[in-house]
Amino acid sequence: MIAGKPYSEGQRDSALTFLRNREERGGKGPSDLEIMTVVGGLTEAAVRIMLADLSDARRIRISRRGEQRSIEVFPDRSDDSDEISRRIQAQKAERVGRPMLAEEIARKPQISAPKPSESTPKRLDPILAANTASSERVRHGPARGSMPSIEWVQIDRLLVDDSYQRSIETGPSRALIRRIATEWDWRLCVPLMVSRRPDGLYVIDGQHRRAAAGMRNDIPQLPCCVSTYGGPADEAAMFVAANRARRAINRLDDFHAAQAGGDEDAIAVAALITRVGFSVSRRTGSASWAPGEVAFTSAITKVRKRHGEFTAERALAMMAEAFSGQRLVAGSSVFTAICAVLVSPPPDFDSERLMRALTTFDMEGWSSFLTKSRGGTDRNRHLREMLLEAYADVTREEAA
Repeated sequence: MIAGKPYSEGQRDSALTFLRNREERGGKGPSDLEIMTVVGGLTEAAVRIMLADLSDARRIRISRRGEQRSIEVFPDRSDDSDEISRRIQAQKAERVGRPMLAEEIARKPQISAPKPSESTPKRLDPILAANTASSERVRHGPARGSMPSIEWVQIDRLLVDDSYQRSIETGPSRALIRRIATEWDWRLCVPLMVSRRPDGLYVIDGQHRRAAAGMRNDIPQLPCCVSTYGGPADEAAMFVAANRARRAINRLDDFHAAQAGGDEDAIAVAALITRVGFSVSRRTGSASWAPGEVAFTSAITKVRKRHGEFTAERALAMMAEAFSGQRLVAGSSVFTAICAVLVSPPPDFDSERLMRALTTFDMEGWSSFLTKSRGGTDRNRHLREMLLEAYADVTREEAA
């Protein structure tokens, strides 16, 4: 079994093969029962967790339209540099045992030592030569930061600041670390981005490589690009800049890093979430959320900017009371629906009635109403209508 997961690597690979073959035949995403039947040995809950993990790891993409679910399987990425190496070796092997052809001899560079009286001219790359001309240089301000040093650092000296670094305890991260450790290739190990603080060296970018090297017994040190920063906030800002320049990071990693970097909106939203008794999740997959963890920071930020902090906090406080001890699997849609009612309330609005309407169903119950929705705005609108219906029922009960 995969550590902490209710499925094995073999079951995961079998499910991927089944999904890929089904996709090639033009079929839609299979039901959980079909996956359970084909793979074998899985519960329905295990299938859902496995699909969520595969989605987080960008191995599949799940799209919903009404009650239908389609699953797109991304092709496995391969290192084509190995294929290039094989072709070069094959070409060399073809020439073994036979004389070189005339055209091969003509292409082969002829190297001869210069005569003592001759001076060898300096050869410059044409682009570099053009850029060295003053007329071709770009206008620019002073370079930011100080020049770094390139150092080989012992792994046990490399520290990590959890205040802005992404969690590596998720399933996809653990799988990535194990794969890097198992298939370590020095050609892919670019220097880690490291900050030199008074109390030690802190990794800004490269903690997956650091963790993978620590799983081996033949890599005592790693190459590092060591710079001096203005503090953890400066490091966090550089972490976000480095990752956004390379690839998109998920919204929660972005939120935590922005908070550590001193972003006012992120700090205010985090404080708001904490005040009502919730906490901000570190993971995006709903199967890995703990009760009371909030992952819909983007929705809260949007409501706070558009309708004010009071509305956002009021809606979150209602959720904290109504869904205490529950996983907020439909948290974003429920929160947005509550806010929509608070912003445009029905006649003779009573917040106590809205609270009673909200507790008509638990979080799983509200989530079940979303299966027939396409997603996005449609999901939020549909849940708002359901919440208003429940509010009307409570009103009629009180009138009776």
